[in-house]
Amino acid sequence: MQIELFCQPCCNRFLAPPETPALEVLKRMMDDGPWFALGEGATFEDMIFTALTSRGAICCPDCLRPVSVSEESLGRVAMDMLAQW
Repeated sequence: MQIELFCQPCCNRFLAPPETPALEVLKRMMDDGPWFALGEGATFEDMIFTALTSRGAICCPDCLRPVSVSEESLGRVAMDMLAQW
């Protein structure tokens, strides 16, 4: 399954499997496209979780609007976030 960050107004898109190592995600972001501000973590899913729990949103690097985060199993991330509260 893939997690996707998508800014509809700008059509900026980034996707990777949730378990993708953080260093690979950072390298792909720098090599393949715009930078998305993520949090620290060992995997792509961890980076997204950290960003959402600390800032409440991940913003597009071009328009600075919040991007949508989607995944077939996004419910698991939501349940993890709720468990932290």
